[in-house]
Parts: sequence; C-alpha cells; structure tokens
Amino acid sequence: MESETKISRQSRMETILNEKFSPKVLQLTDVTLEHAGHPGVTKDSKETHFRLYMVSQKFYGKSTVENHRAVYQELGEEFKKGLHALEMDLSAP
Repeated sequence: MESETKISRQSRMETILNEKFSPKVLQLTDVTLEHAGHPGVTKDSKETHFRLYMVSQKFYGKSTVENHRAVYQELGEEFKKGLHALEMDLSAP
C-alpha cells in the first residue's frame, strides 16, 4: 500500500468522496494557482484550494448548509493537513 505522502491530496479526497457519497458525478479541480498572491499562498503551494462539483443521492432533501457540513466532516483530516479552501457545488440527482 502506498504511503499517504505518495498519494496526492486530490486522489485521497476523491477516494473519500466516492466512498462516503457514492456520487453520480464527481469533479474535483485543483485551483491553487488561481489564488497566487493571496496571503499564505506561495509559489511552492500545492493542492491547497479545490473546486468540487458533486451530485449525490445523499444530498436529497437536505439544505445546502447540511450538505456542506457533511463534506467538511468527511474531509476534516485534509483541512488539518493543509487543505485551505474548498468551493462546493453540491446537489441531488
């Protein structure tokens, strides 16, 4: 099994999201470079800002806030390890 340091943050996040939400659509895009010049973002920053579009039955009947909280809960460890921002567009099919 590969160590966590060899697996990209994007791959780890995609695995978690697929396992926890069984999405019909999952698009996770690294947008770190779009934030160049922002405080805390250096030329060496990698995989700190992402954009997520996900469609999952798990979001059915829930509010936007509930859906966002569910995703934040599942990705909590990534935020502790350097993930700084996650822009989300979440919906049910």
